[in-house]
Amino acid sequence: MDSKALAIVAASGVAAAYMVARWSMQASDGQAVDAAAPTTTDTTTTDIFDMITSPIKSALGLWHAPAQYAGAIADAEARYSIPTGMLERLLYQESHYRADIISGAKVSPAGALGIAQFMPATAAEIGIDPLDPFAAIDGAGHYLQRMYRLFGNWTQALAAYNWGAGNVQRKGLANAPAETVAYYSNILGDVNAASGTSYA
Repeated sequence: MDSKALAIVAASGVAAAYMVARWSMQASDGQAVDAAAPTTTDTTTTDIFDMITSPIKSALGLWHAPAQYAGAIADAEARYSIPTGMLERLLYQESHYRADIISGAKVSPAGALGIAQFMPATAAEIGIDPLDPFAAIDGAGHYLQRMYRLFGNWTQALAAYNWGAGNVQRKGLANAPAETVAYYSNILGDVNAASGTSYA
């Protein structure tokens, strides 16, 4: 069995374990268990599906942008001298190209918005509407390039996009939270695998 098949099998097991755990918790709390109904938590069924399928999509190279955004992303990568695929993979990490996130129907718990998950203050600073996906794509390219100029490498630039430039400067990459380490590692891993390069 190859690595892609193993990834699918592993993720299926995670999904099954999650559903069993949810049903057990509902039953122990005296709640009615309805396999078709979303659970009453802050995490939606769609979010859970994304958490389960994201590693599979990544392993299979299915993180590429929908056709309506691909040209704008490629243009931004060229305009801001970003390695091919890096902005595309970053935007997948941020929004999974989900229509409800891109439109602003779903906002992150921290208040981030749109395809590039800009905080309103950051979007205002760079002068874009975070819910205009094409403006946000260009803004994300501009911001990522700014982070690259500040730190001089893509690892720290990506960490700064996720964790904030101030945190990277003050605390250092060695003290980054696990979420940030996974963020830049996953993006660089997929871009390097797709391009046959070794950006760091």
